[in-house]
Amino acid sequence: MEYFAKAMAELLGCRSCYVAMISSSGLEEVRIGEAPTDPSCTTIVERIARTGTPEDVASLEPINSRTSFVRKLIGAEPPVKSHSVIGRFASDERATVVFVAGWRPAALAAAEIPGLAHTVRPLWKAAHALARQTAGHVDAQLWLEELTFPAILADQSLHIYAVNRGGRVLLAKRQLLRVDGGRLAGSCGSVTESLREAVGKVLIESETHGRFNTTVPLSMDRQQFAFAKIGVVPTNAKLGQALIVVPQFDDVQGAHCIASAFGLNWAEERIVTRILQFQCPRDIGAELRLTEATVRTYTKRIMLKLGINRQSEFFLLYHLTQSPFGAGRRENSVSRLASDWRLDKEVQ
Repeated sequence: MEYFAKAMAELLGCRSCYVAMISSSGLEEVRIGEAPTDPSCTTIVERIARTGTPEDVASLEPINSRTSFVRKLIGAEPPVKSHSVIGRFASDERATVVFVAGWRPAALAAAEIPGLAHTVRPLWKAAHALARQTAGHVDAQLWLEELTFPAILADQSLHIYAVNRGGRVLLAKRQLLRVDGGRLAGSCGSVTESLREAVGKVLIESETHGRFNTTVPLSMDRQQFAFAKIGVVPTNAKLGQALIVVPQFDDVQGAHCIASAFGLNWAEERIVTRILQFQCPRDIGAELRLTEATVRTYTKRIMLKLGINRQSEFFLLYHLTQSPFGAGRRENSVSRLASDWRLDKEVQ
């Protein structure tokens, strides 16, 4: 029900969503947003569940935002004129589901309603399948090892619960991050405090805003600029813990991914590697025993193959080819990137 509520709020562009499932065993309800629980609405919700469209059809319609029970279900209407939506359908679990979502900045257009109504039941089934998939215990260590970049699970006090292979290497260097008495620490006190505050903020905000994440600088040194991305652990089994990922810049791997995605040859891949190392054409030529003019010719040919106009776009492609997962998933994402990038360029 929680997955479905979040999905409906996102689909309808709403801040809040209330979902109730009424079956022979009673009424279950979930709220996404800031509205407090109000038992006085139960009777109205149950009455709505017994009326409406046939059970094999999902209904979706605008509802008067000034109706008191709507405000009790999804919270008070914002100062700016807003809109809400109500829906009802029969689930495969022999239950009736009623949901109310708001607040939309614009009312639903009549032409939108039929298409949106047809998405309701598939969303419910997808949410139900996802809940079954994540209900069991997920081994954090196995999941973390799938990540390419250094990754750490820690709570608000920065107590470390799990670290992947890349994370262990990073911590062993004791430059950007280190372990201090079983807790994560930065290179200085201010970085450690920023990490602690960010983890706390992520854990608090994620309860009402879903997959919240934030960025914390670890080093502002021009020779070693680094940052950490902090977000929610993507499994319900890790409440109170945040995922800390430190992206790594790998020019050799990045050039290889670009070459694989766009069919560059070995000589062109070597040029891309050195462009990602911020080398100028003269330095690239000196290292590869080529003239500066030859390097520039190679570079123009490569840019034509990639469909780019500026060398800065090599770095954009680098980031787009970097999947957070291991080699198998990375290869799939790289092949999809190449086709999507070419399609975008053709459209432009």
